[in-house]
Amino acid sequence: MIITRIITVPNKPGVTPDIYRIINLETNEPILDVAALHSLFSDGITTRVAEAMPSDPSVKFKEVMYQNGVIDPQETMIIELCAKRGVTVDAVKVGYRYYGKRMDGLYVNKAVHIAYTAEPQLSTLKPRGVRQETQYYDLRAMGDAELTQLSKNRELHLSLSQMKKLVQFQGRLGLFVVSDVYLETFAAFWSEHCFHTLWKALGLFQMLKDATAKINNPNLLSAFIDNAGVWDFYDGLALLFKLETHNSPTQSEPFGGQMTKLGGVIRDILENGLGAKPIGNVELTVIGERVRKRYPKLEGAMSASVIARETVRAIAGYGNPMGIPMDLARMMNHPDYSGKPFALGGTVGITTHAAAKKGTPHKGDLVVLVGGRTGNDGLHGATISSGGITEKTDTGDSTHVQIGLPYTEQKMMRAGVALRDAGCCSARNDFGAAGIVSCFGEMGKGTDGVGGIIVNLALVPLKCADMARWQIALSESQERFGHAVKPEKYAEAMAIYEKYGLEATVIGVFTDSGRFQMFSDPGVVPSVGMQLSGEIDLDVPYAYFDECPLPSVEVRAPAEKTQMATYPEITLGNVEAMGLAVVGHFDVCDQSSATTQYDSTVQGITYQGPLYGENYNVASSLAVLRPVFGKPYGATVSISFSPWHFEADPVSAAVNTMMDAIATQVVAGVQLQDIALADNFYTDGADPVSLWYLREQVKALVDLSLATGTPFITGKDSSAGRGTFGGVIVKVPPSVAITALGKVSDARRLVLHRWKGVGNILVALGSHATRLDGSILSSSLGITGTKLDRFPIEEAQCYLEGIGRLARQGVFISAVPINRGGIFLRLFEGIEASGFGFEAEICTELFPESLGGVLVEVSLDALQTYRGFPELNPRVVGTILPERRFVVQGKVLNLNLLRQAWQGTFKEVLYGNT
Repeated sequence: MIITRIITVPNKPGVTPDIYRIINLETNEPILDVAALHSLFSDGITTRVAEAMPSDPSVKFKEVMYQNGVIDPQETMIIELCAKRGVTVDAVKVGYRYYGKRMDGLYVNKAVHIAYTAEPQLSTLKPRGVRQETQYYDLRAMGDAELTQLSKNRELHLSLSQMKKLVQFQGRLGLFVVSDVYLETFAAFWSEHCFHTLWKALGLFQMLKDATAKINNPNLLSAFIDNAGVWDFYDGLALLFKLETHNSPTQSEPFGGQMTKLGGVIRDILENGLGAKPIGNVELTVIGERVRKRYPKLEGAMSASVIARETVRAIAGYGNPMGIPMDLARMMNHPDYSGKPFALGGTVGITTHAAAKKGTPHKGDLVVLVGGRTGNDGLHGATISSGGITEKTDTGDSTHVQIGLPYTEQKMMRAGVALRDAGCCSARNDFGAAGIVSCFGEMGKGTDGVGGIIVNLALVPLKCADMARWQIALSESQERFGHAVKPEKYAEAMAIYEKYGLEATVIGVFTDSGRFQMFSDPGVVPSVGMQLSGEIDLDVPYAYFDECPLPSVEVRAPAEKTQMATYPEITLGNVEAMGLAVVGHFDVCDQSSATTQYDSTVQGITYQGPLYGENYNVASSLAVLRPVFGKPYGATVSISFSPWHFEADPVSAAVNTMMDAIATQVVAGVQLQDIALADNFYTDGADPVSLWYLREQVKALVDLSLATGTPFITGKDSSAGRGTFGGVIVKVPPSVAITALGKVSDARRLVLHRWKGVGNILVALGSHATRLDGSILSSSLGITGTKLDRFPIEEAQCYLEGIGRLARQGVFISAVPINRGGIFLRLFEGIEASGFGFEAEICTELFPESLGGVLVEVSLDALQTYRGFPELNPRVVGTILPERRFVVQGKVLNLNLLRQAWQGTFKEVLYGNT
C-alpha cells in the first residue's frame, strides 16, 4: 500500500501558513501524475498546493485526523473524484496541521480523532479490527441483579421491569437464547428518545395531542404522526417544520453533534410523507459557564468556549453546503447547561398536499437503503441520549457521536423531489436514532395496517470492516434514507438514484406477517413468505413493542419560594451602567460574526433573514421566506427561549415563552389562526421536582393553546438534562423552547422590525412586567430571582387579536417583541439598525422583560387609535430622533460605550482564553 499526501494552504502571498490541509490517499500503485489531482483540492485562487510543510523538528505542531477505526466522511466523495481523473484510491483520510496560535485552545475529541505531534507514520488508512461475534443470552436464567447489570454493561438504559418483559418475550417465543440484536432492538424502540416513556407515564404527550385535536384548525394536515408537522400553505402546497435536540452528542463532540443536529432535522423534512424540499434552518444553542463560578470544578466537562466555537463551525459546515438559508440563529449561556448544552436545530420545508401525509408500505414493496454506507459511528445514540452524561460516557461505545457529510444529503435533497414527483415510493423515512432498527422498523410497523418487514443485514453496504450485526442494525451513520419502493417503480427509482450519484441497495421486503424480522445470509434477497435462513437475529411480533412497561414516576411539588429577590433602584444616575450590563450580556450581544457565516440568501427566497439593519448586524425576531417563485406568499418563523426565565419561574416562563413566539408573528400581521407551534422540552427527568414543573408547564401551555386556538403540531421532549462530573451533578432548569410557524398571503404587507420615520412614536403594548427576575439585567447582576410576571392566559386571545387587527390595518409602521433585554435593548438595537436616535420618556420600565409584549412604531396621528383599545395596555415609550443619539429622560447615554460592550462579548467568549 502507498500513501500519497497532497497539502493545501490558504493562498496568501507573503504570509507564512499556520494551518495546512493534508489529503492522504491510499493506493495499490504509485500515483504517476499527482498534479492531475491538485485541482480537486485547491482552486488556485483562495487556496494553493504546497510542496511541503515546515521540516524544522523544533517547531511544534498538531496534526488532527480521524482515528483509524473511524471512516472519514469525505472518503467516498474523494474516491469518486479521483476515479474520474483515472486514479484508483482505496482509502482516504483528511487531516489538518496547526502551528503557533492556531494550536491554542484547539479541541481534539479523542473518541473520534487523533492528534499527531510528530510526523505521522501511516501504514494504511483502512479501518482495522476484529469482528465482534454475536452474543447470545438466556435471560430466563438471570436474576434481577444480573439483568440490571446486563442492561448497564451494554448501555441499553432499560429498567429492570423492561428487562423482565424481555424475559417474558423469550419464553413466549420459545427461544433457548436471544441475540444481542434482540436486546439492542428493544432498547432502541423503548428508549426515551423513541418511545417517550416518561411523557407517556405522565400522560403529557396525550394532553398536547388532545388539545390540538380539539382546536381542529383547518390548516392542519399532519401532527405528531410523522417526522414533521405539516401546515397548509397556498396553491395546493404545504409547509413543514421540525425541531430536535442533540444535547448529549454535542457535549461529547460539539462539531459532530451540532452537524448532525442540523442534518437530522433536514432529513426529517426530506423524508416526511412522500418527500419535501427544505427551505430554511433554525439554530439555537445554550452553552454553560465560560468562567465557572457556580460550578468551579467539573472534571472532564467540555469547555463552553469550545462548544461555542465548534457550534459555529459545524452549523456553517453543514447548512451552507446543503444550500438551505439560515432563518434564525442565536447562542445563549447559563451555568446549569455546563453539564449538557441545549443544542436545538430546526428546519422548515415545503411540499405538495398529495405528498404531505405519512406514507404506508404495502406487501411486496422493496426495502431500499439509500445514500451513505453504514459505519461504526453513532452507536447507542438513542440509548445514550436517554440517560445522563458523565465524564466516562465515551469510554464504552466511543463512537455514539455521528459523523455527518452534507454533500451526500444535498444530493438526496434533489433526488428526493424527483422520487416524489415520479411516485416511486409508498413510504419514506430517515435514519435517525437507532439506524436500521428505527428507520425500517418504524416503517414496517405500518405495512398495510398490520405490519411486517424482513431485512437481511448481510446485504447492508458497509464503510467499516468487521462490524458486528448489532452494530449494523443500530448504527446511526448519517445521510442514509429508507424507502419503500413499489416493485413496478423499481427501475425508475434506481435510475433516479443513479442520476444523482446515490448508492441504493435492496436489503429487504415489506410483508403482512405482523413481525419484525432480521437475519443475515449473504446473497439472499428477501421475499414475501420466505423462510428465514442463515443466522436469525430478530423475529418478533410488532405487538411486543407496544408492551413497554412504563416507569413509576415520582412527582414532587417544589418547596414554596418565600424570599423575593431585591434589586438596586434604577435611576438616571445608573441607567447607562445598567444598559451596558444588558447590551454586553452574551445572550443578547452582537453575534453577527457567527451568523454571517451562515448563508441566509441561498435559494433567493429570504424576505427577512436572521439579521437586519443598515449594518446587517441586529438579530431578527421574525424570519420571513417567500418560497414560491413569482408569488407573494410568505412563510414566517419565530422562536422564543430564555434559560434565565426558566431558572426563576419555570411555569410562568413557559407561558411567557409561548406568548412571545405567537405575539412576534401576530404583531407583524400574521393571522392568529394561521400560526402553528412546535415545543422542545428540556428537563432533568430523574428529578421529581423537575417533573412537577414539567407537568405544570404542559398543563399551562395546553390552556394557552386552547385559549388562543394555536395548535402544537410537532415537538420533542428531551428528559436527560443532567450531567455528572467528578461527583458534581449539574441539572438543567425545566425549560421549553417554543417555535411558531405562520403563513401570510402577501409577505410585502408584513410589519417588520426596522424603524421608518423621524418623529414617530414607539408604544409598548401588552402586559407590562414590573419585576426583573429572570431578566438579562438580573443575570448580569448575579441575581436569578424567583417569580416572573406571567402573561394572563385569559387575556391572551383578545390582546393578540387586537394587535393583529391594527397590524393588518397598517397602523403599525414597525414592530418588535419585547423579550430578552427588555425595552432598553430594543431601543439600542433600533438605533443601531436604523441610524436614527431615540428619546425615551421612561427609565425604570426599560429593563423588565415583558414576554408577549410588543414595541410598535406609530405616527403621532395614530396615537389616538390606542385609546379605543384599553385591553392592549398602551404605554408611550418615546420619540424617534433624526440623529443617532440615545436619550433617557434628558440624559444622553454614551452610544460608543454601549456599542463596544455589545460588539465585544461574543468574540471574547468564543476566542478568549479557554
